[in-house]
Amino acid sequence: MSVTKSTPASTPCLCNALRRASRAVSRLYDQELRGARLRTTQYSLLSLLDRSGEVRQGDLGPLTVLDETSLTRTLPPLVERGWVAVREGKDRRERLVSITAAGTAQLAKARPAWERAQGRLQSALPRGVWENLMDVLPELTRLTDTA
Repeated sequence: MSVTKSTPASTPCLCNALRRASRAVSRLYDQELRGARLRTTQYSLLSLLDRSGEVRQGDLGPLTVLDETSLTRTLPPLVERGWVAVREGKDRRERLVSITAAGTAQLAKARPAWERAQGRLQSALPRGVWENLMDVLPELTRLTDTA
């Protein structure tokens, strides 16, 4: 018996279409990252901290475009595994977040899985679509974030 994948119903709503695409893409990346014990959101956060260094926890939301609830779910498992450190800032209410050496090692271990996910998507898309998406999506995020 063969199993065929059904095509999602089209929608005139950009929001719905982007959410569907985002969930499908996240599933693909999560599938690849599973062996590294990371989810896409966790990998992205570790990557951001690796590039940025220590960041105020309050700045993580705007930098990642994640709401506080998502950050609250994403950060604790990384801290528990010793991949991220959180310390008090100058003010007791301020929290500073940084990647640890173990987090940097985990990120390096996960990089091939992330590259496989990137490659799978890039090779599946028609010529030029990858580049267009990589140009348009950040701009769309910027435009809607200020609206």
